[in-house]
Order: sequence, then C-alpha cells, then structure tokens
Amino acid sequence: MKFIYMSTILVIEDEALIRESICDVLSLNGYKTESEPDGELGLKRAFSLKPDLILCDINMPKISGLDVLKAIRADDALKHIPFVFLTALSTMDDLRAGMNLGAEDYLAKPYRNKELVDIISNQLKKVEQIKNIEKDISKKQLDEFKLKVAEKSKGFHDSLNRAKTVQNVIIPSKQKMDELLTEYFNYFLPKETISGDFYWVKKLDKSTLVAVADCTGHGVPGALISMAGNISLNNAVDQFGLTKPAEILTKANELFLDFMNANEGNITHDGMDICLCAIDSNSNLIRFAGAKRPLYLVSKKNKLNPISGVDNYSVSSLEEMTLYELKGDNSSIGGDDLNFHVQEQVFEYSNGDTIYLSSDGYVDQFGGEFDRKFKSRKLKNILLSIQDKSMSEQKETLAQEFQNWKGNKEQIDDITIFAVKL
Repeated sequence: MKFIYMSTILVIEDEALIRESICDVLSLNGYKTESEPDGELGLKRAFSLKPDLILCDINMPKISGLDVLKAIRADDALKHIPFVFLTALSTMDDLRAGMNLGAEDYLAKPYRNKELVDIISNQLKKVEQIKNIEKDISKKQLDEFKLKVAEKSKGFHDSLNRAKTVQNVIIPSKQKMDELLTEYFNYFLPKETISGDFYWVKKLDKSTLVAVADCTGHGVPGALISMAGNISLNNAVDQFGLTKPAEILTKANELFLDFMNANEGNITHDGMDICLCAIDSNSNLIRFAGAKRPLYLVSKKNKLNPISGVDNYSVSSLEEMTLYELKGDNSSIGGDDLNFHVQEQVFEYSNGDTIYLSSDGYVDQFGGEFDRKFKSRKLKNILLSIQDKSMSEQKETLAQEFQNWKGNKEQIDDITIFAVKL
C-alpha cells in the first residue's frame, strides 16, 4: 500500500469560528491541520510541530502575528516554512510590515474558500519544486544551474539599472534643484536599486512646491507606485491649476485612485504618504499639508507664528534652537479611507529657519544595542544639534548616524530626508 503524505498546516487564529472553519476547509481538501488560539501558543506549536505551512492572523492577544513571523524567520529550523498572513485589517502598515519581515502571501478576511485553498496549494507547490530541484540535480547540473542564475541575476540587475534610469526622470536633477533652491540637501538612500520614495520640486508663479512621498513597499513594486504618485501630483498642478497643498493632495488622491483602480477586477489598496509644502519667499509664508507625514521646522524663534489651520503641533528645544513638528492628517493617498481629508496649515517663517520633509524609513530602522527602531525623537534631537552646520555637513551627519545605528543589520526601507534652509 502506497503511503500518501498529507501536508500539515498550522492555523493560528484567535476567533474560534474562523479557526474551525479554516481547519474544516483544509481538511476537506486533503490537508492535516493543527490550530492554536493565540500567537504565544501558536509559536510554541510551530517549534514542536515544524509544519509545512503556517497560516496566521495578524492582530491577536499576547503575541501579534508580526512577532510570530519575526520569531519564525529568526529560527534556522523554521525560517524556510511558508508563512501566510490572515487578517481583517488589510491596512497599508500591516501589509508593509509583513512584506518587510518576509511573509509569502497575505489573505484578507472575509475570504473565499477557493482563494484560501489556492494560496495554500501554490505555496506548498513552490516548496515542493525547490525540494525536487535540490534532490535531482548533480554537481555538474548544479554548477550549470549556478551559472544560469548568475547570468539571469546579471540580466535582472541590468534591468533594475535601466529601471533606475527611467525612475530618475521623476527625480529632480541637481541642476534643477540648484535653480529653484538656494540652500538645501536631500539624503536619498533606496533600500534597493530603485525606490518607493521620491522627492518633488516645482516652481509656481508665487511659490515653490517641495514634497517627499513614501509609497507602499520598496524596490520594483514601490517604484511603480511612485511613478503613479508623481504623475498624479504633476497633473493636479499642471492640468487643474492647483497651487495650495491641501487642494493638490485632494486632487492627486482622486487621480491616483482612478489610475490604480482603472480595471475594476484588479482593485488595489497600495498608496502614498506625503508631506507637501508651498514656500512663498515674498511673504515668508509656508502652506503645508501632510498625508500621514509631518513637517519639521527648526527656528531660533521660541514661538510659532500660525496664520491658519495649525492646530496640532509639538515643540522640542535645544539651547537656542526650537523644533516644531506639524502633524499631518491620518488620510493616505490611495488608501481605504473614503473620506480623504488633509488640512492646510499656514504659518510664517523667518529667514534662516530650516524645514525638513521625510519618509519613515530613517526612524523605522532597527539597530543599536537592543535592535530597536531609531524613532522620531532621536531624529529630532539630531536635527536640533546640527543647526550650526552647513547643509552638506548636516547630510553627512545624518548619514553617519544612520550607519552607526544600523551597523551590519539589513536596511528595512527606503530613506529620504529633504531639507530647505529658508
């Protein structure tokens, strides 16, 4: 009698009805299932069971699904097990965190049974294909295989370099930046060859627009989304004649959603967080609007001079310098929020003040002695401490601080910090 191997699926889900339903569906489709009601028990079962695949909810008591995945990927015996997230909160932050930690796939509740089974089947087929290749190829074949991989890798990197050339079209050249801004720096460090971050500068009749955008993901997916985001910004200004940041972002959100969801069968929830400012040097005014991104203003003045809309900001000080953090709104361009709203914040600035626009890659980097996030508090302290330096020296300091913090750990996201001295 031939033995038939049944793949074992570990289901970690805190809602009993959903957990039992998943196990029933998978059992009917020829899989052996084990289940646990929370992340702590699920992690213990994973270490003892060593399943063929783990299907895990993100938001659970005791230990979250993200922490379960992090522990799995840190263990040599378990790190190659396919890991699929199951969650009712298909937010951009969850998706980005899961991708960064190495999840193979992502299933949003409510799901169709066929979708569940297809995802499990496809992931296990990939694992089986890899195992068969490892068993079948001889040393000679392995050498040939390595050569082919190297050739394909070179082709892939050549393609990435060409893609970088294309993406550079949307990144302002140094010559253009020098024409529009007197003193500035841009610390731009993609995680891979191409980036999901971009910075944007545009000259209008009465002001100069500057922005830093952070798109979902990084590498090729992030770069494609950044192209859509950049086009939306340009069209909002060039085709619709908008000049105020809040109006620009509102129109850019409409254009971005129209573009990304043009094919109703392929609706996506990818999007873009952004900080956008209009600098009016004649009136010494800044108009700011942020979609989940703040604006930092560093000044010698110990009091902010708001004109309108400045309702939510925090203050940090070091000696004679003060940093004002103007908060952005919770809406994200292209996000799930149907009632997109960003408020325009207008304030006066003094000559010699500096503004800083950034993505979240710098402050979210893990490192240091205890492998923790850098966090915004440290970044604000650095910005306050380097005000006696030139723009180029400030950029060098930020780059060195980042490398010291990261050490030999992997960079987790694209990084952009854009500064303008006013």
